[in-house]
Amino acid sequence: MANTVFITGAARRIGRGLALRFAARGWNIGLHYGSSEERAEETRREIEALGADVCMVRADVRNREEIRRAFFEARDHFGSIDLLVNNAGVYPAPAPIEDVTEEMWRWVIETNLYGEFFAAQAAAEAMMEQEEGGRIVNISSLGACQIWKNRIPYNVSKAGVIQLTRALARALAPKIAVNSVAPGTIELPDDPAPGKLLPADRIPMKRYGTVDDIFSAVWFLGVDAGYITGQTLIVDGGLNIAQEASQM
Repeated sequence: MANTVFITGAARRIGRGLALRFAARGWNIGLHYGSSEERAEETRREIEALGADVCMVRADVRNREEIRRAFFEARDHFGSIDLLVNNAGVYPAPAPIEDVTEEMWRWVIETNLYGEFFAAQAAAEAMMEQEEGGRIVNISSLGACQIWKNRIPYNVSKAGVIQLTRALARALAPKIAVNSVAPGTIELPDDPAPGKLLPADRIPMKRYGTVDDIFSAVWFLGVDAGYITGQTLIVDGGLNIAQEASQM
């Protein structure tokens, strides 16, 4: 029986890229989306063209019951889920502290942090019943380790994901390993984020990251690394250490 991965926010950008790469390796895909139904349908068709089974489900990750229902709908479709990739998130426009509204604060924290906990909670319930357990990979950000100008809600939410990862790893061991991946500057030519990327020559590896780079990290933690839990793998081409050195 093929392995199964459930990916939140899998309709577009990094989540879509991860789904297609898992499908190309023969995995079943639990394809979660929030509001991008048209893009989710496109991704579903691409997954099916690769010969993989896919279960497409919609849920607001901020709503515990919705994401639990979606996860268990996919679990029931496939029989089991081996890996949860907590990818759904938002990256709002920069805002100085005086312009951070309560609505913005709640939107970012509830999507990026509450959403990952609610999905992990559902996955834990299901995986604890499975003989082989399972694994969870949370998507954090380099922004969890740094303070970016006018990005307070985002920085705080992604830092919370790292501590959530550590807490879940302790709570769910030994049956479920929980780790996180923290991307740096990732270039997505087919679906670029608003705004400009920092110059690539500021990155020690002299290039932007790609979905393949993120997939390699997710695959390692979600599939290969059986004795690692509670860790965060920063995938940034060395940007973090370069910026630390520049401040000395």
